This record gives sequence, structure tokens and C-alpha cells, in this order.
Amino acid sequence: MKEKKISKKTSKIAVLMSIYAKTKLKELIKAINSIENQEEVFCDLLLNIDGNIDENIDYFLNRYKPKGSIKNLKILKSHKNLGLAASLNNLLLNNFIFYEFFFRHDSDDYSSKKRFSCQLNFLKQNPDIDIVGTAFKSFDLEDEKLMVESYFPCNHDSISKAFAYSTPLAHATACFRKSFFIKAGIYQPNHNTLTEDNRLWYSAFYTGCKFANINKVLYFVGIEKNSYKRRSRIKQTIILFKIRCRFVIYNRLGFFYLLKAILEFILRLSISILIFIKLDFIAHFIVNLYQLLRSRIK
Repeated sequence: MKEKKISKKTSKIAVLMSIYAKTKLKELIKAINSIENQEEVFCDLLLNIDGNIDENIDYFLNRYKPKGSIKNLKILKSHKNLGLAASLNNLLLNNFIFYEFFFRHDSDDYSSKKRFSCQLNFLKQNPDIDIVGTAFKSFDLEDEKLMVESYFPCNHDSISKAFAYSTPLAHATACFRKSFFIKAGIYQPNHNTLTEDNRLWYSAFYTGCKFANINKVLYFVGIEKNSYKRRSRIKQTIILFKIRCRFVIYNRLGFFYLLKAILEFILRLSISILIFIKLDFIAHFIVNLYQLLRSRIK
């Protein structure tokens, strides 16, 4: 596939999306349709093809014509699979000067039609905020049945303290002001540990970025049956714990938050070990229980 060029008349808003070998056409079309249907907002869709992709997706993208809220499409390509962080960096480094706001969007998720306008209005009304996320609702990718809702702390201080023991802003729901990347830098690629979001959040807190969340479900996250396994690797769990401990110590949050970080580490490590020794059903039960408890925190 040849790289597609953005026209001269660009929007100030970009949507960052990465696709790879496991991306499914049906899910990608649903994701793009949800972007096309955004209210009161025009944007450019920036796609990075991370290695080889399904030929049906290649056919679809070659013939896709921007419509609805999507004003322009630009496609870049990585010649081999480098991971999400490298894909997003490729899009940012090649397009940064053209845009003021950057939305994240995964290819197997979809957005509420009010998502972009709601987050943009929030940032315009709060010029000190560099990044804003939203609550989300998960759904089963097989039968599209809606599952649990996940909510996060809303103000910067609460988000900062929550980072000591959890992920306080869902990466796929993020809308970044340009200033975020000027302060925090870009992603730190590590294809094997899948910690690109938490590494970026750590850098952002360290460099003074201001965070916020909107307490509304504006995004829908596709969940595969065994998707929790990708996020439960032992090496990844240890790296996250190190990040959290450094954050607690640097910000002098005290023993209470260090204890919460340790407890979260024990929980994650237990899940990782259960998966490693093939006791997946117990790990799955614990993950579902945690998500259910989190869904009730608003």
C-alpha cells in the first residue's frame, strides 16, 4: 500500500490509530464509522499500518473516501510490527506541526458520537489541562454484548494519587492537547511489556502535565475472551510496580500509597502466576471481580 497524503486543508484535530496483523475488518469499519459520526467536530484520521495486515483491510483502505466528520485520511506504514508505541510515535513525529489536539482510538473500539465535542469543549474551558480522558464501557467482541463500565478520578490531584496504585486514565479514551507532548515527550517503545501508557503518564506527571477525566461513558472498549492475559505478564507486572514505587517516592506520597502500590502488585502478580500455571479460570474470576468493583466507583 502506498502512503496517502493529507490535503492542504487540514483540521486542527487528529485521530491516532494503529492497525496490525490481528486487526479485523468488521471492527475497523465500526471504529471508523464512529469517528465519521462525531457531532460538531471535523478531524483528520491518521493510520499507521504496523507490519503486515489482512488483504481485505488493505483493499478497504485503498478505496476508502473520507466522509462525515473525517475530513482527511493519512496512512503511514511500518515495514515490520514494532508495537503500538512505535506506531503512535511514527504518526506524531510525521504530523505534529499540523494539529492542536490529538485523540487516541483503538481499531477494535468505538466512540460515542458526542465524545470528541465533549472532550474538546472541556479542554477549551480548562486551558490549564493538557490531557482529558473519559469513562468507558467494555463490550464482548464476539457478540457485541455490553459489559461493565469503568470510571476514573476526575481532577488532577486525585488522578496523580491514583497513579500510585492503578492506571487513572484509560489510554484509548485520551484527548491530548499539543502541549502534552511538548512537555512529556513521546512514547517509550517496548514491544514486549505493553507499558507504553503508564511510562508516558509517569513522564507527564514528572514534567508538570495536568490531567483530567470526564465522568461520562463516551468510549466503548472491545474485549476478547482472553485479552486480560496480554496485560498480565510477569515482566510487565514488575515494571509497573517499579514505575509506581518511583512515583510514590518522588512525590513523597507516604507509606499509605506505597502500601496500596504493593497490594496492587501482589494482586497483579497473583493473576500473572495463575495464568502461567494454567489456572486461567481463577485469574479470569479475579479480573472480572476487580472490574465489577471498579465499575461501581464513580
